[in-house]
Amino acid sequence: MTDKKEYKPKLKLVSDNDSRNSKTKTNKVIGGDLTAKQMGFCRDIVFNDMTYIEAYRNNYNVSDNIKSNSLRAMASKLRADVNITLTVNRLLEQKNSLHRMNEVKRSDVLLGKIEKMADDVNITDSVRLKALEMLGKNMGLFTDIIKVDDKRDRTASEIETDLLTKLNSIISK
Repeated sequence: MTDKKEYKPKLKLVSDNDSRNSKTKTNKVIGGDLTAKQMGFCRDIVFNDMTYIEAYRNNYNVSDNIKSNSLRAMASKLRADVNITLTVNRLLEQKNSLHRMNEVKRSDVLLGKIEKMADDVNITDSVRLKALEMLGKNMGLFTDIIKVDDKRDRTASEIETDLLTKLNSIISK
């Protein structure tokens, strides 16, 4: 039997740490740019109130005979991407702020019209009075609810003595 050590090739350890020649997939930067299809997916979820599956079908070329479980898995995998999640959350914040601004704008326009009606002398008195009443209600001038800030726990006998004390102070005046 021959010595196997003689026939072994001499190997060198070679490392390719050069990132320019790296063939591995690089991770996306969080919040980085999305493709047009990914952005469409995010917009459909937020602004068109689509489900993940509907948004995925709408933005990606999906065959009609694909199984629903496969489609659900692909849509969920896309939605789980960090950049997609950040973009959807950012778009939801934008949608909510636009909604709040529209509500404020509508209420300002409505209150402005009511104020004009209240000041217009060519409008009947009953309409002007109703406009003033609506303005007063909007400002909280006519509240029927009395707020009680006393939130301590009391027994029935303590409440009874407090009520009797208050009634006696009212009667004595």
